[in-house]
Parts: sequence; structure tokens; C-alpha cells
Amino acid sequence: MTVLITLTVAGTDSGPFNLYSNIDGFTSAFETGVSKASLLAGYSSALVPDYTTVIRVLSTGDCTNYIDITLDAPVTTTTSTTTAAPTTSTTTTLICFEYLLAGPGVSGEENTAEYLNCFGGLEIATAYDYQNVYFCANSIVTGSVSLQGPCTS
Repeated sequence: MTVLITLTVAGTDSGPFNLYSNIDGFTSAFETGVSKASLLAGYSSALVPDYTTVIRVLSTGDCTNYIDITLDAPVTTTTSTTTAAPTTSTTTTLICFEYLLAGPGVSGEENTAEYLNCFGGLEIATAYDYQNVYFCANSIVTGSVSLQGPCTS
């Protein structure tokens, strides 16, 4: 999908930037080496993975800070015409995917992931030694997870 990404302020020692999506837990950049000038002017990227809800803009120069930009949820507009006045309704839908949080391969340890559930609430998933945990989420906030696909439930 195509998204216009704009920074309103960037520090003097920031940039260039890599761009990440919450779809894969911010692990693989979908754009690299984007200049500060481009982001300040408004950078249009057609490489944003479908169903992304959060873009991480990570400075890779002397400054290594990042900012997470939350995208608006997809909106569907339906217009119908009858003998009366036309009506328009707007529905906001949160898109959910199934993720896998793998348990560590060491007994007595745990992995955690913080995520927004399918209703937008913040939750934490915990996987203990050798255990895999599957969960449906709108977006991943923290943690290393693997995208499995559409939620089945």
C-alpha cells in the first residue's frame, strides 16, 4: 500500500532513516537510507506492507532514535440512494492477524510480546521454555514474533 510519511521535526544529527512495519514486529526494513529532507517534505512509499498499522522511522546515522507512527485504520464508505435523501455510513475496521511467539529454548526462561488486540486494547503474550504461543493482534508493540497469516477465529 502507498503511505505518505512525514516528520514534522528531526534532530540535526538524525538520518538517514530505515522504515519498518509492525506486520513483522519491526524486524525487516521495507525502505532503507531515506533522507531526512525527504521525510520532512513528506515521503511517499509504495513499499509499505499491506495491513501495516504502525511504521517505525529509525535513524541510522549518529543518532539511532526512532519514532513509531500509527496509521489510521482502514475506512470503508458506503453510499446508497433511495427515494429519500442519500445516506452515507462510515465503518472503521481493525484488521487482525495471527502471530507466533516462540518460547525460548532454555528451561526456566520466557519471551514476551506486547500487542494491541483485535479491539485495540493492550495485552501481553508470554511463551515459556520450548512453548509456542499463537495469538491474534491488530499490531505488535514490542517483542519478536512471526506473522502467521489471517486469524482463523
